[in-house]
Amino acid sequence: MKSPWRDRLAYGAMSLVVGWHSLAMIVAPMPDDSGPVKLLRSVLQPYLSLFRLDNKWNFFAPSVGQHLQFRYVVEASNGRQHVFIPVLEPRDSVAHYVMWREFKYFYEGVMEAPDLRGYAIAPMLCQRHASLNPVAISLLQVQEEAFSPDDYLSGHRPQDPEFTTVNTLAKIDC
Repeated sequence: MKSPWRDRLAYGAMSLVVGWHSLAMIVAPMPDDSGPVKLLRSVLQPYLSLFRLDNKWNFFAPSVGQHLQFRYVVEASNGRQHVFIPVLEPRDSVAHYVMWREFKYFYEGVMEAPDLRGYAIAPMLCQRHASLNPVAISLLQVQEEAFSPDDYLSGHRPQDPEFTTVNTLAKIDC
């Protein structure tokens, strides 16, 4: 025979989890202007980061802002430079989309701290492109600039060179 206390404990635990998650979903998009929000966010931040719930108010809206894209250049021993765009948007399956998103977050992390994370990723990139006999890897950040509907109707795209600014984040020897 089941104990009624065991059922109540289980339902209580489930209620706490639902309450915690609901609080996290409410606090995540709030602006950090007030002390109580900062306090709640400091307690909830590990949970928000773990489940990637730390979003702004517009997290259901399509992303129409100006984006950053990670690229890298492999400088070969013969002097040629090869540009790679490691994260192109997938179009064929949900599984590819999920993996694309994970790598996108990874490369965004590299762009945030290129001095720290760039030296960790460069040896992997040198090894990946060993057939090119790499001498150095340059990590790039491509920033979209202003782009209008008229530009689109003229046949241009947001990632065209005249609508982007390229910043070299780090150049690392292989």
